[in-house]
Amino acid sequence: MISISQEAYILLTTIYGGILIGFIYDLYKIFRRAFHPKKIATVIQDFLFWLVISVVAFYVLIMSNQGALRFYNFLGFVIGAATYTFFLSEVVTNAIVFILRIVKSFMMDLCHIIIYPFRVGLCLIELPYSYCKTKTKPIYYKTKRYLQLPSRMMTRTKKNLTSYFKKK
Repeated sequence: MISISQEAYILLTTIYGGILIGFIYDLYKIFRRAFHPKKIATVIQDFLFWLVISVVAFYVLIMSNQGALRFYNFLGFVIGAATYTFFLSEVVTNAIVFILRIVKSFMMDLCHIIIYPFRVGLCLIELPYSYCKTKTKPIYYKTKRYLQLPSRMMTRTKKNLTSYFKKK
Protein backbone atom coordinates (compact mmCIF):
# COMPACT_ATOMS: atom_id res chain seq x y z
CA MET A 1 0.00 0.00 0.00
CA ILE A 2 1.30 3.44 -0.97
CA SER A 3 0.87 6.33 1.43
CA ILE A 4 -0.89 9.56 0.50
CA SER A 5 2.38 11.52 0.54
CA GLN A 6 3.93 9.06 -1.94
CA GLU A 7 0.88 9.31 -4.17
CA ALA A 8 1.07 13.12 -4.01
CA TYR A 9 4.76 12.90 -4.93
CA ILE A 10 3.90 10.67 -7.88
CA LEU A 11 1.14 13.05 -9.00
CA LEU A 12 3.44 16.08 -8.77
CA THR A 13 6.17 14.21 -10.64
CA THR A 14 3.79 13.34 -13.46
CA ILE A 15 2.58 16.96 -13.53
CA TYR A 16 6.23 17.96 -13.95
CA GLY A 17 6.51 15.33 -16.72
CA GLY A 18 3.49 16.90 -18.44
CA ILE A 19 5.11 20.33 -18.24
CA LEU A 20 8.27 18.85 -19.74
CA ILE A 21 6.24 17.24 -22.54
CA GLY A 22 4.59 20.62 -23.26
CA PHE A 23 8.01 22.27 -23.43
CA ILE A 24 9.27 19.61 -25.85
CA TYR A 25 6.16 20.18 -27.97
CA ASP A 26 6.94 23.92 -28.10
CA LEU A 27 10.49 23.18 -29.24
CA TYR A 28 9.09 20.88 -31.91
CA LYS A 29 6.60 23.55 -32.99
CA ILE A 30 9.35 26.20 -33.29
CA PHE A 31 11.51 23.78 -35.27
CA ARG A 32 8.65 23.05 -37.69
CA ARG A 33 7.95 26.77 -38.22
CA ALA A 34 11.60 27.52 -38.87
CA PHE A 35 12.30 24.79 -41.43
CA HIS A 36 8.94 24.02 -43.12
CA PRO A 37 9.67 20.32 -43.71
CA LYS A 38 8.23 18.30 -46.60
CA LYS A 39 5.86 15.35 -46.11
CA ILE A 40 8.41 12.59 -45.55
CA ALA A 41 10.46 14.79 -43.22
CA THR A 42 7.27 15.60 -41.29
CA VAL A 43 6.52 11.91 -40.85
CA ILE A 44 10.04 11.26 -39.57
CA GLN A 45 9.91 14.27 -37.25
CA ASP A 46 6.52 13.21 -35.88
CA PHE A 47 7.87 9.74 -35.20
CA LEU A 48 10.93 11.16 -33.42
CA PHE A 49 8.74 13.56 -31.42
CA TRP A 50 6.50 10.76 -30.18
CA LEU A 51 9.54 8.62 -29.46
CA VAL A 52 11.04 11.39 -27.30
CA ILE A 53 7.70 11.98 -25.55
CA SER A 54 7.39 8.26 -24.84
CA VAL A 55 10.90 8.12 -23.40
CA VAL A 56 10.20 11.14 -21.18
CA ALA A 57 6.91 9.68 -19.94
CA PHE A 58 8.50 6.28 -19.34
CA TYR A 59 11.42 7.86 -17.47
CA VAL A 60 9.07 9.90 -15.27
CA LEU A 61 6.98 6.82 -14.50
CA ILE A 62 10.04 4.69 -13.71
CA MET A 63 11.59 7.33 -11.45
CA SER A 64 8.41 8.23 -9.61
CA ASN A 65 6.72 4.87 -8.93
CA GLN A 66 8.78 2.09 -10.54
CA GLY A 67 6.64 2.08 -13.69
CA ALA A 68 3.28 1.27 -12.15
CA LEU A 69 0.44 2.81 -14.14
CA ARG A 70 -2.43 4.41 -12.31
CA PHE A 71 -5.16 6.78 -13.37
CA TYR A 72 -3.62 9.73 -11.58
CA ASN A 73 -0.39 9.23 -13.60
CA PHE A 74 -2.29 10.01 -16.79
CA LEU A 75 -4.18 12.76 -14.99
CA GLY A 76 -0.86 14.28 -13.88
CA PHE A 77 0.53 14.28 -17.43
CA VAL A 78 -2.64 15.94 -18.76
CA ILE A 79 -2.73 18.53 -15.95
CA GLY A 80 0.97 19.35 -16.48
CA ALA A 81 0.66 19.68 -20.25
CA ALA A 82 -2.52 21.79 -19.93
CA THR A 83 -0.94 24.03 -17.27
CA TYR A 84 2.12 24.58 -19.41
CA THR A 85 0.03 25.23 -22.52
CA PHE A 86 -2.26 27.78 -20.89
CA PHE A 87 0.20 29.63 -18.66
CA LEU A 88 3.74 29.22 -19.96
CA SER A 89 3.69 28.20 -23.60
CA GLU A 90 3.41 31.65 -25.18
CA VAL A 91 6.03 33.22 -22.89
CA VAL A 92 8.50 30.37 -23.40
CA THR A 93 7.93 30.26 -27.17
CA ASN A 94 8.49 34.02 -27.48
CA ALA A 95 11.62 33.81 -25.32
CA ILE A 96 13.07 30.95 -27.38
CA VAL A 97 12.30 32.72 -30.66
CA PHE A 98 13.89 35.92 -29.29
CA ILE A 99 17.02 34.02 -28.21
CA LEU A 100 17.23 32.28 -31.60
CA ARG A 101 16.98 35.65 -33.37
CA ILE A 102 19.80 37.05 -31.25
CA VAL A 103 21.95 33.98 -31.94
CA LYS A 104 21.19 34.22 -35.67
CA SER A 105 22.09 37.92 -35.68
CA PHE A 106 25.33 37.22 -33.81
CA MET A 107 26.26 34.41 -36.21
CA MET A 108 25.55 36.61 -39.24
CA ASP A 109 27.68 39.42 -37.78
CA LEU A 110 30.47 36.94 -37.03
CA CYS A 111 30.25 35.61 -40.58
CA HIS A 112 30.50 39.14 -42.00
CA ILE A 113 33.53 39.85 -39.82
CA ILE A 114 35.25 36.66 -40.97
CA ILE A 115 34.44 37.26 -44.66
CA TYR A 116 35.44 40.97 -44.68
CA PRO A 117 39.21 40.45 -45.22
CA PHE A 118 38.48 38.16 -48.17
CA ARG A 119 36.18 40.78 -49.71
CA VAL A 120 38.86 43.45 -49.34
CA GLY A 121 41.43 41.16 -50.95
CA LEU A 122 39.05 40.38 -53.80
CA CYS A 123 38.48 44.09 -54.40
CA LEU A 124 42.25 44.67 -54.53
CA ILE A 125 42.53 41.94 -57.15
CA GLU A 126 39.36 42.82 -59.05
CA LEU A 127 40.16 46.50 -59.66
CA PRO A 128 43.31 45.93 -61.76
CA TYR A 129 41.64 42.98 -63.49
CA SER A 130 38.61 45.01 -64.57
CA TYR A 131 40.87 47.86 -65.75
CA CYS A 132 43.00 45.50 -67.81
CA LYS A 133 39.91 43.78 -69.19
CA THR A 134 38.41 47.03 -70.47
CA LYS A 135 41.70 48.05 -72.08
CA THR A 136 42.32 44.69 -73.75
CA LYS A 137 38.74 43.89 -74.79
CA PRO A 138 39.02 45.31 -78.34
CA ILE A 139 42.30 43.49 -78.91
CA TYR A 140 40.76 40.26 -77.64
CA TYR A 141 37.83 40.40 -80.03
CA LYS A 142 40.01 41.31 -83.03
CA THR A 143 42.39 38.46 -82.22
CA LYS A 144 39.45 36.09 -81.86
CA ARG A 145 38.13 37.10 -85.30
CA TYR A 146 41.57 36.65 -86.91
CA LEU A 147 42.02 33.24 -85.30
CA GLN A 148 38.60 32.12 -86.56
CA LEU A 149 39.35 33.34 -90.08
CA PRO A 150 40.80 30.06 -91.43
CA SER A 151 37.86 28.00 -90.19
CA ARG A 152 35.40 30.51 -91.61
CA MET A 153 37.17 30.46 -94.93
CA MET A 154 37.04 26.66 -95.01
CA THR A 155 33.31 26.52 -94.26
CA ARG A 156 32.55 29.17 -96.88
CA THR A 157 34.68 27.39 -99.43
CA LYS A 158 32.92 24.10 -98.77
CA LYS A 159 29.57 25.81 -98.99
CA ASN A 160 30.48 27.48 -102.29
CA LEU A 161 31.88 24.25 -103.76
CA THR A 162 28.79 22.25 -102.85
CA SER A 163 26.52 24.91 -104.29
CA TYR A 164 28.66 25.12 -107.45
CA PHE A 165 28.57 21.38 -108.08
CA LYS A 166 24.85 21.15 -107.35
CA LYS A 167 24.03 23.62 -110.14
CA LYS A 168 25.32 21.38 -112.90
